Amino acid sequence: MNKLLYIVLCCSAILSVISCKDEDRIRIPETMTGANMRIIVDPDHRQINYQTVNMDYFAFDAYSENTDLSSVEFTITWGTETKTLATFHQSDFADGNVRVELNANDFATIFNNPGFIDGSSGGNFLIKPKVTLNDGRVYPGWIHLNATDSISNLATSVIGSAGAEGAFTIQVLTAITCPPLDISGTYVVESAIGMSTDGCCPDESHLSGDIVEVTADNATSFSVSDITGGLYFEWYDVYGITGPDDTPGHMGYNCQEVNVINSPEPFGTTFQGSGTYDPVDHRITYSWFNGYGDHGDVVLVRQ
Repeated sequence: MNKLLYIVLCCSAILSVISCKDEDRIRIPETMTGANMRIIVDPDHRQINYQTVNMDYFAFDAYSENTDLSSVEFTITWGTETKTLATFHQSDFADGNVRVELNANDFATIFNNPGFIDGSSGGNFLIKPKVTLNDGRVYPGWIHLNATDSISNLATSVIGSAGAEGAFTIQVLTAITCPPLDISGTYVVESAIGMSTDGCCPDESHLSGDIVEVTADNATSFSVSDITGGLYFEWYDVYGITGPDDTPGHMGYNCQEVNVINSPEPFGTTFQGSGTYDPVDHRITYSWFNGYGDHGDVVLVRQ
């Protein structure tokens, strides 16, 4: 009986010591949250039309659920120029969002281009956010794993990433549209350089001399008789391509920029791509690719 009492007393003493352990010394760090920044473009003010440039404007709202915003900086890029558009702080997000509106005069002031004011000049603009939290973390940013490898802190696999904790808009695109320019005509292929991923033609191809017809669908869209510049006929006659005109496509045009749009290719995928138009030399320079990884660089010169 005495031995049993002794055992009970010992166990009680041990439990008493355990219960008196300093709980403050057990520290499990809290999970870090990331930056939340969602940009919503006003559907009624997506871009500025050159025809209504005096009254039109571009607008977006930026939403954040964060309560630890040190600063939110928006930059705007036109061509090779990048400028600071606006900077906000936590107090500006008291209602959960901020609104930014830009008219043609604002674009002209930012980039020192008076042509934006009356619509005689236009362009495409990229707007990007940079969020700095109170603890110094910056989004978007990079987590360096070693000397050569990094991972974006927007990746959903990263604890505390913006991707894991909420929405983060990387960029939005807007434009001041330019007066329409008719780029239609008969073009000659100055050069077409491309690579096929099919076993029929493993070497890089270099072509020139084919004729390509560009026809206006409307003020900003054009049909192209051979979007590949002759490359598909060079590669895929063995699969039934009978001539360059078997690969037509469409281009959108604005402010000396072209984009390959609405262009299905013969084997089930689509052509995509982009480039530029030189109004002085009447030269279209663009790159295209398809869903199989085939790609080409084409230069067309109007005759």
